[in-house]
Amino acid sequence: MNLCDCHILSWITFMPLIGAAGVALLGKQNDRGIKFIALLASLASLAMTLSVWSRFDPTAGIAFEDQRAWIPILNVQYHLGVDGLSITMLLLTAIITPLAMLAHWKQERDTKLFFFLFLLLETGMLGVFTALNFFHWFIFWELSLIPAFFLIKLWGGPQRTTAATQFFIYTMVGSIALLLSFLAIYQAVASV
Repeated sequence: MNLCDCHILSWITFMPLIGAAGVALLGKQNDRGIKFIALLASLASLAMTLSVWSRFDPTAGIAFEDQRAWIPILNVQYHLGVDGLSITMLLLTAIITPLAMLAHWKQERDTKLFFFLFLLLETGMLGVFTALNFFHWFIFWELSLIPAFFLIKLWGGPQRTTAATQFFIYTMVGSIALLLSFLAIYQAVASV
């Protein structure tokens, strides 16, 4: 593993967020620039993911780890890495996202907001598949739900309001149950 490999998962995960910042800086009327930056950021994540995929050794366990102290008072670390399953999901996300952007290339209504939310969604999904601690994973999980809700609500089909509301309720109930379960497990393990 070379020097830049220890941070490549961070670059993969946050490249769409950098693209979202670029989209946010452009004017609303610059549809072509917005689409170009969004696609470029997504393709950059795909290129880095393909690089990781090509060098991944399935017998090595967790690979391309990136770990450092994040919130010391809570003993939370920034910890990324991939195994055989997560690298497959990472690759699928990195392939499908630019294809989905191209499928929406003729999007005319609120282009800036649409591609901004799309890049935030990609960041959340990539973060979910690279996170190796619960706290980090949970933040990215919740981050992916917010843009997904607005994409459904604003650009969904005829019953988009109902679908967005159901999506919000089901994911929030699931997220709360998941958080409480992990807190219970943490308390049980910490008391042993």
